[in-house]
Amino acid sequence: MSAKKTILENEIEKYQKLWDENNILKEINYSRKQLELDLEHLRQWLRDQHHLPECRLKETDNFLINFLIGCKGSMEMVKRKLDAYYTLRGKSEIYRDRDTLDPDYRKICKLWHQIGMPRCTGKGVHVFLTRLSDDVEEIPANPMVHSFKRTINIIEMILRLHKVINQSIAILNFDRYPAALASTITPSLIRDSYLIFEKTLPFRVSKVICINVSSIVEFAINTVIKPLLKNKLKERLIVTSKGYEELFKYIDKEVLPKDMQGDYPLTIKEINDAWNEYEIEYRDWFINELSEEVDETKRIDTGVKYVTEDALFGVQGTLKKLAID
Repeated sequence: MSAKKTILENEIEKYQKLWDENNILKEINYSRKQLELDLEHLRQWLRDQHHLPECRLKETDNFLINFLIGCKGSMEMVKRKLDAYYTLRGKSEIYRDRDTLDPDYRKICKLWHQIGMPRCTGKGVHVFLTRLSDDVEEIPANPMVHSFKRTINIIEMILRLHKVINQSIAILNFDRYPAALASTITPSLIRDSYLIFEKTLPFRVSKVICINVSSIVEFAINTVIKPLLKNKLKERLIVTSKGYEELFKYIDKEVLPKDMQGDYPLTIKEINDAWNEYEIEYRDWFINELSEEVDETKRIDTGVKYVTEDALFGVQGTLKKLAID
């Protein structure tokens, strides 16, 4: 990796001191001493998992601490998620061909701005947002596959660049969203994305806010679908035909880009360009370490199935049984 810091790294470093790790630990009842002990235990556990790829031994403290914080110190949950994190790499098209200079991938990065904000709130809440760019050009082949790849790549970087993330808020801006994009979402992409977010990632998502949706979709979701959801999920999902002004009910203006009427000094495009620079700068990391897969012949059978074959090759049950905590 390059010794020279990118714009993105400088931005994140500048703002990290503004949120208090001790308050985050206190909120989840997790002492710093226990965190340090768990971090060392986790590194030893990774050393003993010879079926996992070699890159497991190079993971940063930030990466492992974000798993420990996100799982509220539950070592068993952290181990399950990390095993699944590495295992799913070889099972999904989202992880296939991770060259960040792939022409179609670069087109989607320009067409579709997907960014993690460099600044978190004072309580360590991280904001992820997505929207189509102002100059929509030709849509590349397999756009949703590349879009999902972009989301995962951003998350890979966030886990290692941000010191501590307490919770996350996702903002999805549906302004100018073409129906042609939605039509390319396949059942396998939906299945894989669910598995990745449910089984592998440590983020605790407190809100998913969809803005600028059509009035018909807003009515359908809020009056037909949301009443069927569990209360916890119902509270987390916000769907509105209104614009940026609706965000200020839930998010501090200081962590929103200036072209979203926020106080953060950069625009969405400028932040997206910074993520692009980082991806390209660390292209070899994506192609090599982040493409390493599990060697199942070295797995020691403990009787625990972190990711089942049923989960990978078919979704059992019905949607009525699908529970999201």
